[in-house]
Amino acid sequence: MLTYNEAPQRQTSRRGPGNGFGTISVPGTKIGAVVSIGLVVIAWFALPIARPFILGTGGLGLLLGLFLYWKHRGPSE
Repeated sequence: MLTYNEAPQRQTSRRGPGNGFGTISVPGTKIGAVVSIGLVVIAWFALPIARPFILGTGGLGLLLGLFLYWKHRGPSE
């Protein structure tokens, strides 16, 4: 004789905002720049497929930074 028993409900754990993996806050200081450069170097060697993305975002950031510098440097320079 076959009987049917309901499966027990699994409890799901909820993650808070501070429990995620892969999140790192980098401050806008000199040590933050060192950490950022270190992460880029690690990604460059660990993920060869990401190299075009790294070069593209670096180049786009450079162009945007130069444009903003040029726009906000003022008339005296």
